[in-house]
Amino acid sequence: MKRFAFAIGLLALSFSASSPASADFAVVKFNSGYCRVWTGTAAGPQDGGYLWFRRHRGHHHWHQRFHTWAGAERALHRAAWHHRCHHWLG
Repeated sequence: MKRFAFAIGLLALSFSASSPASADFAVVKFNSGYCRVWTGTAAGPQDGGYLWFRRHRGHHHWHQRFHTWAGAERALHRAAWHHRCHHWLG
């Protein structure tokens, strides 16, 4: 019985340690109109805010955080293309 309880405890510990990573990237628009990908979204910038994006066309689900840098980068270029902000590559 002790081995069984130990195995269950070990299994529970392994599931809690392997939780999925949180979304940690966002597109930030500063007050000057410049936008960039922002990491560590727990604390946002002092002089700007997060841009919101619609996930699927026709649905009303909006989000501001992305799981990957590539997803945030695509959203940044989409926002610049639609003149929501500007971004210079270089």
